[in-house]
Amino acid sequence: MTSKSRYRFIVTRLLTLIPLILGILLVTTLLLDLTPGDPARLVTGPRASDNDVAHVRSQMGLDKPFLIRYIDYVFNVVRGDFGTSFKTGKAVGAQIAQQLPITLSIAVGGIVVALLLSVVLAMLSVQKPDGIADQIVRILCVVGIGLPSFWIAIMLISYVALPTRAFPVAGIGTDMVTHVRAMILPILTVAISLTAPMTRSLRATLLDVRNSDYVLAARTLGFKGWGLTGGFILRNAAGPLVVVAASQAGYALFGTTVVEVAFSLPGIGQGLVTAASQRDFPLVQGYTFVFAIAIVVIYLIADVITSLIDPRVRIES
Repeated sequence: MTSKSRYRFIVTRLLTLIPLILGILLVTTLLLDLTPGDPARLVTGPRASDNDVAHVRSQMGLDKPFLIRYIDYVFNVVRGDFGTSFKTGKAVGAQIAQQLPITLSIAVGGIVVALLLSVVLAMLSVQKPDGIADQIVRILCVVGIGLPSFWIAIMLISYVALPTRAFPVAGIGTDMVTHVRAMILPILTVAISLTAPMTRSLRATLLDVRNSDYVLAARTLGFKGWGLTGGFILRNAAGPLVVVAASQAGYALFGTTVVEVAFSLPGIGQGLVTAASQRDFPLVQGYTFVFAIAIVVIYLIADVITSLIDPRVRIES
């Protein structure tokens, strides 16, 4: 791919974000209309007077046509205004900005650790297909895929955090050292839950590349072992590896909700659960928008990286 075609591809992908974002905003606006019952009544409670309900309905914009509410919401989001929380009275954007670093730390940290582990395990597995190491890795993958995140978190709390007292089991602490220690087990929880599917997918990709013509040609030139795997097989599997990592990153982002609840971490996953239980609709809309945008951005970055590292990619204008 030439530099010009890469540039055109990146610009095209960025332009596709516009209708996607508008669609995401449409869905988040529809959340109020799809809520069973009267959202204003759910917020005020069954004993609220009709005047209180009418006031809240006006605050939520439910007294306006849907199209007007959608347009208002789009312009407000463009200005960075996601509304005000019904429960805390704080700006939704400010709350999300405060909680987002925790969620990103867990998700990104888990992805990085899982990526390193999966590369090592997959490379070890393909050195000798159907060998002892390969069979052990395949068994670990089958077992790991069946382990839910909340179970992994409970096991780490019960058998690592509590016996050793080296890691907090709730909260993030007040200083940097405690904060780092509090992040280790949540990151490890996400990493363990992602390593098995990533390893299995990467192993299959590496085996396909391993049987390709250019790898056979490299063998005839004397390349073998880790030199062959690292220099030819893994390098040519980098593109599919990015796609796998992107798909698992989306899963990791939503998986942080369970992890944050298990470790009582004030991230956006925990915030979404709390906001939903309290029927704080502006917060729920804000969290939904952030999660959706994060997924879109993850796949956009994956597409761009794949186009940059894989010379075989060709994008038609």
